[in-house]
Order: sequence, then structure tokens, then C-alpha cells
Amino acid sequence: MKSNIATLLVSSVLATATINAQADADNANQYRYLEAAVAYQSTDWGPFSEETNATFLASIDFLKYVHAHARYNNGDTHLPKGYQQDGWLTYGIGAHYFISPNTSLLVTADRHELGSNNKKPDETAREYRVGIRHDLNAQWRLTLEAGEHDLIVGSDTTFIFETIYSYNEHLGGSFRVRDYDELDLSSYELGFRYSF
Repeated sequence: MKSNIATLLVSSVLATATINAQADADNANQYRYLEAAVAYQSTDWGPFSEETNATFLASIDFLKYVHAHARYNNGDTHLPKGYQQDGWLTYGIGAHYFISPNTSLLVTADRHELGSNNKKPDETAREYRVGIRHDLNAQWRLTLEAGEHDLIVGSDTTFIFETIYSYNEHLGGSFRVRDYDELDLSSYELGFRYSF
């Protein structure tokens, strides 16, 4: 009886290690990519403008569960409180953990640097997000994130929905919606991604 229990425990540990190793191997490039996208930024506060501009993203993983990422949007969208955006840089660090070969949980801490091209001062803010990333199959990946930041309007909630279609191991297309609640800004991004 003890021998059967020991065999069962060893088998369970080996199976778990194999699943985690397979998850790491299968998802080796989930957090390593470069992306260029076209972003349509839409504000609902009249008379603020809507703007189409370029967005660039990058991410690299290091250690086992940590990744660093950055995003730059070059728009000049008119925002609430008299701000006119002159570039928006976001960078930060995140932690991710695969709970299955196809699904990872993530938490990130970011810094926003919003340049202003009028007399308003440049803005900086912090943002914290949690999310889940899931591969539906070999081609399709979905990510959902929610967070809090304090850019321009004070405490605000952010939601991000992202879908990636992979043509092959390295090349893919992306569609992303970012919604800032109190800032009342939605960004719709269509991009091309290179994963490495």
C-alpha cells in the first residue's frame, strides 16, 4: 500500500513538472515581441479630437516569471482638462505564471509619461494591472487586463482586451482595445507582431 502511494506521488510530481516544462516550452515567446500598430484614439468629451497615429510595443521576458515591456504612442490627441498629447510613453515590469500549458496569469506595474504640446505640464502616473492570457489554439491568443492609474483625471480604471493571430511561430497580427474610464479615452489598435 505504501509503495502504491509513493508511486502515485512520484507520478503526480513528474506529471506536474512535465506539464509546466511543456507550458514553458510551448509559450516561450508569449512575453518576447516587437510590435508596430496603427491606433485610433477616440475621446467622448467634446470638443476633444479623435486621432489616428502610430503605436510601438516591445516586451522581453527574463528570469522565469518576469517580463519588462514598453509602449509608445506618438499621437497629439486633445484630452480632458486642456491637455494635448504630444507622445505617450508607458513602461513597466510584470510577473506571469502559467496555470496550464495554455493559460497564464499576469500582474504589472507601469509608469506613464504623457508629453503635452501646449502650456500644460507633462504628466506622469503609475498604473497597476492584473490579467489573464489564454491560447485558444495554435493561432489565436486572448488577453484581458484591468487596472488603476492616476493620469490627468485622478484615480481611473483601465481595461485592455487583446487578441493575437499567429501566422507562424514568429509573425502575427494583433487587435487591441484600451479603455480609460474617467479619462474617457478608447484606443483601438491594429498591429503587426514579431515574436522571438
